[in-house]
Amino acid sequence: MSIPGITVDFDVDNPDLTADADTQNEIFIQLFNSGDGALFDLLYREDAISNFSGSPLTGKERLDFFKEFLAPKPFLKAEITHAYVAGDVALIGVKFSVDSTGPDGEPVRIEGNCTDVLRRGDDGRWLMSIDRPVAGTLLPE
Repeated sequence: MSIPGITVDFDVDNPDLTADADTQNEIFIQLFNSGDGALFDLLYREDAISNFSGSPLTGKERLDFFKEFLAPKPFLKAEITHAYVAGDVALIGVKFSVDSTGPDGEPVRIEGNCTDVLRRGDDGRWLMSIDRPVAGTLLPE
């Protein structure tokens, strides 16, 4: 399966965010920017919690949110601020911005910081366990 704009080699059916923060960040950004919520959700453990919506979501609710939120193809930029790996757990700090379009059709930029917790599963793959973006600004462009 070929996905336009993907420059990091990974298995689309079984993605691995890896223990390397820079590679993890590239894969995360590229799948977010693909606009494919179902594909993006594959980066998350089944029991993972995402706070992208402003509320903690898991399972089908998380998948449904990603499908709706990513459908208009918002554009994510993200920069690693710190990364720590301890055994099968990684803690990643990220400064991010998302450019999108609001319900009124006006451009919107969301900026903030995110704390991500990744876990390596029994299959060796690193997947998102918790992501907690905190928007510092919600600014019309």
